[in-house]
Amino acid sequence: MALEQAAVPTPAQRRKDRQRRLIIREAARLFEENGGEEGGGFEKTTAEAIAERSDISVSTFFRYFRTKADVIYLDLHNAIDEHLAAVGRRLAQGHDPAGAVAESSVEVLNRFIADEDNKARVVRSFRSPNFDDARALWTGRWSDRLGELLRVHLPESEDRDLRARVTATVCLNTAWATVQQWAARGLDEPLEPILSKAFGLAAAASRDAEAAVGPQAH
Repeated sequence: MALEQAAVPTPAQRRKDRQRRLIIREAARLFEENGGEEGGGFEKTTAEAIAERSDISVSTFFRYFRTKADVIYLDLHNAIDEHLAAVGRRLAQGHDPAGAVAESSVEVLNRFIADEDNKARVVRSFRSPNFDDARALWTGRWSDRLGELLRVHLPESEDRDLRARVTATVCLNTAWATVQQWAARGLDEPLEPILSKAFGLAAAASRDAEAAVGPQAH
């Protein structure tokens, strides 16, 4: 069964999207003018300066982005909501949990990098130590929320909570590692076969681990 198509955006949503794209573009230009990654561009680029270049107020800037890091690098707060919504749609259609996470990762990332400005943000993020702390913080929250979502779709068992948490953690770590390698290559290769191979390797490692542990006593 095909996924439901997204609703056609309203004029207000299209205006909001244009404004968001303008802020992203101006932030990137200012970041590079201020020295880029190697020249301290992140430290020199302020939210106030981005707002001025985008011809908006600072309060308007913060209606679109929580921090300057969210616009210069990746806005993981929004990414989590979008990814979980895609996973939820697939789970509701009967997809297995790991497959739902992998397919949703491809869907969300391909849609995101269709915009060249966003594609540059992905590459910039995975090459920057400034992104590492935000990524570590949000990955923990992402894993918790994904585990809660997956739990409902796992069979009843004594270890359902543990299985949900482990599945969420393994899937997210696999996706992160794959996207990091993909970004290092410049994002020119199709993501889906790379991610499919990575999830296959993760599944094989999981089977090997279960075989090594052996049957569990109850």
